[in-house]
Amino acid sequence: MKLRKVFLAAVAGAVALTLAACGSKSEDSCEACNGSEIASSAVASSASASESANLTSYPLTLTTYDNTSSEVSQTYNEVPTRVICNNVSSAKTMIDLGLEKYIIGMPNPDNTVTDSYKEKIDAITKLGDKKTLSKEVIVSYEPDIIVGRVAMFSSSLMGTVDELNSYDINVYSQASSIKTANVENIAADIRNLGKIFNVQDKAEELALKVEEKVAALGSTDSTEYKNALVMCNFNNTTFGAYKSTLQEKMLNKIGYTNVATGTSGLSLENLVSMNPEVIIYVTSDRNATVDATAVENLKSNDAISEVPAIVNNKIITVGYDDFMEYGANVIDTLATIKAAI
Repeated sequence: MKLRKVFLAAVAGAVALTLAACGSKSEDSCEACNGSEIASSAVASSASASESANLTSYPLTLTTYDNTSSEVSQTYNEVPTRVICNNVSSAKTMIDLGLEKYIIGMPNPDNTVTDSYKEKIDAITKLGDKKTLSKEVIVSYEPDIIVGRVAMFSSSLMGTVDELNSYDINVYSQASSIKTANVENIAADIRNLGKIFNVQDKAEELALKVEEKVAALGSTDSTEYKNALVMCNFNNTTFGAYKSTLQEKMLNKIGYTNVATGTSGLSLENLVSMNPEVIIYVTSDRNATVDATAVENLKSNDAISEVPAIVNNKIITVGYDDFMEYGANVIDTLATIKAAI
């Protein structure tokens, strides 16, 4: 804790403008987290947990991951009450577990949240764009733990696991976001958060529902997958494409593989050679201007008119946070995609 305070003093000037930009909402949030409200919530949570047959015994040590997807050990000495979620899916899982009172901040969502989580997500202090969010800003909020996507735990972003641990900040990286992820990791993450926050019964109930949804998707034993392209930012000349392990495993369950290379600046010639039978077009607020006409441009561009997905009108639009994230909601999106194709 001493090291964290020394660090805060050193970076106070550097983050002053960023913290000022967060406005009174941020200040109010931090004051509430330091005051009796969290203390009361912690007592209430403890009382509720005491009625459960599945209590967490602290200190709790779990295996999680660094930004290279290598296993690391983290020890949680008590229920964390100051939590930063580094993505939307971790925040939604916390909300599903009734833990939103502990969230003190998160990056801006890639898409404006419009579903049933909107009110609670809107109420969380936003720390800035995930692409520019720094370790200095994160540490200045004095979290007990950061939960979310493994790739964010790099020195150039939120800080490595070792760096954050040196400031008495624990980490829980979503196993669903690592290089060897699979769909089953989503339920495992829910159960681990249940252990960390001492809400194991609620977590088990949620994890079982996720597993039921995964089972309902069915699976294919074939390794001869049809081509799908996970596309973004199509401006009628070039486009980008996403590639991630979890989304590949998801598509495999419904008989497809992602032919994307996970890069930007791809050409119309690249699109023709990829020959996708389905295009999953991923929208985000940062690409809103291009996204507004992207599907129309795909359908009307003569140079790509023979691409099977375009010929058969198999272009499905999804929001980034609904498909490229790592929580239970991506299973619902996959079910929608399966129904559409």
